[in-house]
Amino acid sequence: MKYYVKITLMVLLVAGVLFFGGCSGQSDEDNTVDSGLVGNWSNGLSGNDKRTFSIKTDGSFTATLNPYGKDGQQGEVDGVLIKDGNDYKMNNMKEKTKREWGAAVGLYNGTYVQITLSANDTVFTLSCKDSSAVEQFFGGTYNKQQ
Repeated sequence: MKYYVKITLMVLLVAGVLFFGGCSGQSDEDNTVDSGLVGNWSNGLSGNDKRTFSIKTDGSFTATLNPYGKDGQQGEVDGVLIKDGNDYKMNNMKEKTKREWGAAVGLYNGTYVQITLSANDTVFTLSCKDSSAVEQFFGGTYNKQQ
């Protein structure tokens, strides 16, 4: 009898851990972002300072950036924004143009960013209170492109 009680308690404990500590139930495939973010965006600058975002409905994005402002170091990063409450988690990021800074991008997968969208969905500001490097790479104000 003691054996069955121990087994039952262990099964309930494991079930509880899996239920309360498991996944949120939302996979990347089920992800959606604020509809106002969908589209092409630019920070409006030129040359080494220019940054762009192209964001799809499922949160996948491509960003062009030059985090250190060096000539010839403009690169592209693919990733996904995963909505989590008021923040977005940047995930699955990979630099695809083989820039010297590209390896650093993957280190920041799972980092939360704050995206503030204007009331008319024409401007967003991306900031990161948890990482100055993410702020340096991706941060700024972006205007929607037609």
